[in-house]
Amino acid sequence: MNLRLPADPTPWPPEVATTVHRIVQESLTNIARHAAHAGSATVDVTHGPDGVTVTVTDDAPPGHTRPRHHGGFGLIGMRERVEALGGQLSAGPGRDTGWSVRATLPAPPGKETR
Repeated sequence: MNLRLPADPTPWPPEVATTVHRIVQESLTNIARHAAHAGSATVDVTHGPDGVTVTVTDDAPPGHTRPRHHGGFGLIGMRERVEALGGQLSAGPGRDTGWSVRATLPAPPGKETR
């Protein structure tokens, strides 16, 4: 797994930090369940003018089918959590390979929150 975090240690509002954690956790769980054939996963977290963006991708080969797994609410729950904070979430096939989950959450850069 590859992990990239912001260089700026500015704290985020607790609800943003918790949501980022849950998105990473759920996305990695989904990779383990639905893309066991992936060789690696990448978690990329950035903090810029648009807020905090977290992207989780895997490198599963193109055209490899993912087994259907019914009964879960992972993506629905992630979307509801992100939208409740005024953010946006997208999930789907990656550009070249694998699957990607991307969420952007409002969090002003450089503003200390406690």
